[in-house]
Amino acid sequence: MISTPGFLAELIERLLGIAQKVQSNPAYRLMIAGVTSGTRAEQIQSAGTAAKSKLLSFQIQMYDLEDLFANPDQTEFLIVTVPTELAVRESVRLLNDLTFEAPDMPIKVRNIVVNQVLKDDGSDVRTFLSHVSDSQESSIESLQQTLNTMQNPPVITKIQYLDTEPRGVFGLKILGDALLKEEESVSAAS
Repeated sequence: MISTPGFLAELIERLLGIAQKVQSNPAYRLMIAGVTSGTRAEQIQSAGTAAKSKLLSFQIQMYDLEDLFANPDQTEFLIVTVPTELAVRESVRLLNDLTFEAPDMPIKVRNIVVNQVLKDDGSDVRTFLSHVSDSQESSIESLQQTLNTMQNPPVITKIQYLDTEPRGVFGLKILGDALLKEEESVSAAS
């Protein structure tokens, strides 16, 4: 995302270079002159000039945006995450990308917000679990409604909450066992 302005500015530079090469080609000029009358050729030239002007304007905006991202007095990023291993890893990766990827253009990150943190005394666990359960139920219901509109919908397989993220062979074995157990119970019910 941060490199997008620079990428777009370079792309525009290349497009303008290609357009310049095409327009300077005598065959192109003969083709335009032979196919169109004088007024039409002027209209094509005018449209090309207007397009070039718009591209140059957009290119300048991209350079300005890139400068804005690199200016720590004007731009600061705030990273927001949740306290799960995957989310924290991604947040650390983002932090490294923002601050260390381009040492000549570091982006200021002074704050990281961690959402969904439970109180140390556990007093909010019941409320949290109720919200999670309600949200899951609503999401699965929405997914099921979408599937009901399909001719051959895929089957939803629900896996009970695992206390850790399934990683490595052991984690995949637990997940596989849970999937097979679910499949066996569905087969037995049929």
